[in-house]
Amino acid sequence: MNKLFTNKFERSLAKITLKLQQLLFYKIAQKTLFMIFPFVLIGSFLKIIQAVILSKDGFIGTLLPSFEDNWLVSSIIGVTNNLSNLTLGFVSVLATFGAAKYTAKHFKRDDQLAGLTSMIALLIISYIYSKSQPLSFHNNLLGIRGTLFAILLGMFVGWIFKQSSPEIPHKHLPNFTSNILQRTFISLRSILIVILIAALFSALVNVAYYSHLPDEFMESLANNYQSNNSGIEFLKISGIALYTIIMSFLGWSGPYSPLDIEKSDPNILDNLYYALNHHTAWGAPHDLTSNSLYHAFATFGGAGSTLALIIAIFLVSRDPDFQTVAKWTMIPSVFNINSGIMTGIPVMFNIVFLIPFIMAPLISMLIAAVAISLHLMPPCVYPIPSGTPGPLIAFIGTNGSWQALVFTLIDIAVSVYIYIPFVKIAEKLKKIDNLAIEEGDLDD
Repeated sequence: MNKLFTNKFERSLAKITLKLQQLLFYKIAQKTLFMIFPFVLIGSFLKIIQAVILSKDGFIGTLLPSFEDNWLVSSIIGVTNNLSNLTLGFVSVLATFGAAKYTAKHFKRDDQLAGLTSMIALLIISYIYSKSQPLSFHNNLLGIRGTLFAILLGMFVGWIFKQSSPEIPHKHLPNFTSNILQRTFISLRSILIVILIAALFSALVNVAYYSHLPDEFMESLANNYQSNNSGIEFLKISGIALYTIIMSFLGWSGPYSPLDIEKSDPNILDNLYYALNHHTAWGAPHDLTSNSLYHAFATFGGAGSTLALIIAIFLVSRDPDFQTVAKWTMIPSVFNINSGIMTGIPVMFNIVFLIPFIMAPLISMLIAAVAISLHLMPPCVYPIPSGTPGPLIAFIGTNGSWQALVFTLIDIAVSVYIYIPFVKIAEKLKKIDNLAIEEGDLDD
C-alpha cells in the first residue's frame, strides 16, 4: 500500500475505497454497471443520431435541410428513436436484472428467476395507470437516471429470495438448471411476494410520480426566486448544480439537463430579449444564470465534466481497460452524453472520482463567474441547439465571443488537471483488485 500511494491523502482515500469495495452494495453495483455498459454505449451513439443529428433542434440537425417529407429519413428517425428508447432508455430494467441476479447468486438462490422477477417488479412500479394509454411507463424510472433505484430494487428482490426460498443445492440436482418447472416451484413463493409488494408499492406510493418532487422543487427555486445580488445568485445556481451533479453520480439526475439549456428561467428570457434588441451579449441585465455558468462551463462531457476525465485518462493512464473505455466513450462525451463513461470505468458510485466529479464543474463555474463579473467575457444569452458539444456552448451562446472560447479552454485544462491525480489513484486501486483476484481474495 505505502509503495503504491506516496502521500497521506492518497493512502486515506485508498483505504476508504478498499473498505467500501468490501460492501455488498458496491460489489453488486460495480458488476451491474459493467454488465449494462455495452447497451449504454450503443444507446449513447443512438442518442447522438437521434438528438444531435436527426432532431430539428439538434446541433447538427439545425444545419441540415428539413427532411420531414422524406419517408426514408422519417423511417430512420423512427428506428433510431425506438432503438435509443430500448437501449439507453431501457437500461434500468437491465440493471435491476443484473443486481437481482448477482445478489441472489451471492446468497446461493436462483439468480436467473430473481433477475427476471426484478425486471417485472420494476415495470410494475413504473407502470402508468391511464385509460388513454393502456400500456405506458414512467420513462425516467426506466432510463439511466433510474439506475440507483433499479440496483436497490434488484438487491431487495435478491434478499427476498434469500428469505423466502431454499438454497440451491451445492451439488446441483440432475438437470436442475434446465428444469424450469422445478426451479419455478422452488422460487414461486419469492416471485409472488415480490410481485405483490411491487403492485402495492406502485398503487399506494407511485414512486415514479414522487421521484419528480425534488427536481420540481429545485426547478421552482431556479425559475421563481431570483436575486439582484450576484453573490446570492451564484450560490443558488451552484447549489442546484451541486444537487444535479451528486444525483448524477448516484445514478439519478437533477433539474439541469446535460443536453438542453434552460428556457423557462425569467432571467434567461430577459437576457435573450436584451441581446435580440441590442445585437450583443455584452451588457445583458443578468450576468450569472444557469446558462452562462452551469451549461456553458460545467458540462464538458455531461455532469461532472467527464470529458476532462477522458482526456486525463489519455494523458496519464496506462491501464488498457481505462484506455479502451475512454476511446469508445469519447464521441458521446463530446456531445455531453456521459452514460458510457459513467458505467464503463465505472464513475458512478466510485468514491475515488466523487471529489473531481464535484470539484471540476464547480471550479469551472467559479472561474466563469469571476470572468463575467469582471467583464472579461460576455454571458451566454443566445439559444443553444440540443446536443451542442460542451466546449462550444459558451462560444455559440455568446454569438462567437473569442473571450468565452478562451475561458472554455482554461476551464477544460483546469478540469483535466483536477482529474489527473484521481485517475492515477483509480489505476493503482485497480492493480490491487487484480492482484487480489489472482490470489483468490475477492468474490467471483
